[in-house]
Amino acid sequence: MATSRIRMGHLYGQTPPNVYSDFEWIHEHKKELIEKYGECHVIVYQQQVLGVGATYKEALENAERDLPPDMGEITPVHDWVGYRHPFFRVRPKLIAKNE
Repeated sequence: MATSRIRMGHLYGQTPPNVYSDFEWIHEHKKELIEKYGECHVIVYQQQVLGVGATYKEALENAERDLPPDMGEITPVHDWVGYRHPFFRVRPKLIAKNE
């Protein structure tokens, strides 16, 4: 059984150098990502989409399958891209009592 080259976690207190720039890239390109892939989970490494899927597990499997063979162990980021749905506050309607 082959071991995964994708490591989604890191040691406490150690942040890989690509994490902040990758999350910023996802935020800046969210509209294009939604247009291309729809609402989905994405795995991104060095501002490149490695995997997409309807679930986190599917996106991770897709990224592992399509990872170029010359890449060693990497620590990408995961995010869910989708439309923000407005939150409606629902208040119960008071019913007048008929006496």
